[in-house]
Amino acid sequence: MGQFAAGFDLGKDYSQICCWNTDSGAPVSISVVPGAEKYRIPTESLELFLKKALRLLKPYGRIHEAAAVVFSVEALEEGLVERIKQAAMRTMGVPESRIYVQTRQESFCAYVLNQPKEIWRHQAVLFDYEGEELRGMILNVNPRTTPFLARVECEESFSRPLSGLQLPDKNEVFQELIREMFAGRPVSTVYLVGEGFEENWYEPSLKLLCNGRRVFAGNNLYAKGACYRAMHAANRKEAAAYVFLGADKISYNVCLRTPGTGKNSMYTLLNAGESWYEAKAGCEVLLYDEPVVEFYFQPMQGAEGLKESLLLEGLPDRPSRASRLRIDVEFVRVDRLRLKVLDMGFGELFPSSDLCWTEEVELP
Repeated sequence: MGQFAAGFDLGKDYSQICCWNTDSGAPVSISVVPGAEKYRIPTESLELFLKKALRLLKPYGRIHEAAAVVFSVEALEEGLVERIKQAAMRTMGVPESRIYVQTRQESFCAYVLNQPKEIWRHQAVLFDYEGEELRGMILNVNPRTTPFLARVECEESFSRPLSGLQLPDKNEVFQELIREMFAGRPVSTVYLVGEGFEENWYEPSLKLLCNGRRVFAGNNLYAKGACYRAMHAANRKEAAAYVFLGADKISYNVCLRTPGTGKNSMYTLLNAGESWYEAKAGCEVLLYDEPVVEFYFQPMQGAEGLKESLLLEGLPDRPSRASRLRIDVEFVRVDRLRLKVLDMGFGELFPSSDLCWTEEVELP
């Protein structure tokens, strides 16, 4: 049996579940009724949904043993990530290190970039019609970099209220949005998601969408995208094929200079593209010479890097490589990093001074 991973889309009213199918090498949607395509599960509360998910996933694998679990949400509000992680640990028994939270925009990106290349060679557009509002987003991929750089445009102008409109008016508004978003863009693929597209009202608009483009309709794209991300997280040793540039992603590689291993040698602590609330790392090093720890911040898109030197004031005078340091880095905001260095001494010969140095760095 291969690795087990799960992806969840947490909606305000309804949520969905996918898990990895090792036979097909793709996510499979979990239906609330075996044999039926009924994937929407009333959310009610996070805890109740997770209890239902625990029962529905039981035939597919043990969720507490999952290699990774990813939750897709509309927006990353303050405290939401922590609430989801705590609930998943408490209700499902999943270790915190295997739980990830991402936006629906990132799930859209993950889903599309796991499709054949002709799907995303040009721009892909998603229309989401849930509740009373129709919203659009555009996926842009730069395949000329390694890894690929991907971002999603989701402007306020890409949103239209459709509540209370007659069918001809709905189509008129939808077609106006299509023309606005497609103007000057090489759109090759369109996705339609949300319960609003389950009714047959948009046939005139569909003709406009299908003009030389592929159009797909379905309601489980976000959950499948979360499941793809879960498998990528489970296979951390494999190099990432792309980096998603979301508003919650750090835009710098965080590196530590290691002078004892060669000129300009660097050790990467954090990679650009990680969510800031998950971006934390640590290591232990031996101090080579001067009582200074040098950090370098390299932006992913080729701009000039930044340097930050942390002076270890008061560190006892010891021979070279006789001071063992514990170094921890953690983002406290998407543009603010906390550096921490702890003196651990060096065995019985040079006991720890218990000194600790901290500094916070603002990144542009």
